[in-house]
Amino acid sequence: MATVSVRGRGVARVQPDELTVGLTVEALRPRASEAFVEASRLAEQVVSLCVELGVAAGRRATSHVSLAEQGEHTEGGWQHRGYLASSRLAVRLEDAELASRLVTAAAERLEVKIDGPVWRVAHDNPGHAEARRLAAENARRRAEEYAAALGGRVGAIVSIADPETQPARRELEPMVLRAAAAMPLESGEQELVAEVDVTFQLEQP
Repeated sequence: MATVSVRGRGVARVQPDELTVGLTVEALRPRASEAFVEASRLAEQVVSLCVELGVAAGRRATSHVSLAEQGEHTEGGWQHRGYLASSRLAVRLEDAELASRLVTAAAERLEVKIDGPVWRVAHDNPGHAEARRLAAENARRRAEEYAAALGGRVGAIVSIADPETQPARRELEPMVLRAAAAMPLESGEQELVAEVDVTFQLEQP
């Protein structure tokens, strides 16, 4: 039995469902304990700001804590400069306007580094199904084109392999923002790409 195997591809454009921003505090002090205590105090301020703006506890997660000696190499050798403690809070939100108010307030009121946003499309977003539908249509169309070029026509489906729908491009890499001004956050559209491998029977005259 002759067959024709093709890979179909479909692209759907959707609005993202949520975004993540990171809020990082740092403290450089002569002693490690002093740096850690100060970083903890600053981190508490970040949490308090989130509570003030109504960010639920389940939407906040500490993603990084560090404490390390700081210094530099000079002609005289290594020069100790103190200890740097840092903590990063990742905040996951569905409301871009709330995220804008959060990063703006953090920049105006706190000693903080801001990174992001990173936009995400949920697994249950209808865009995934639309991308798969377009991929299936594309697979049949390609198979029919091959079959016609070979003097035959597409028959029954033999097999289907369905890789998971993926974003068309990587999420944006975080970037550090240091601005005490209103910061609008625009999501734009995200592309979802689905691919499907389909094998059809190739019917010949």
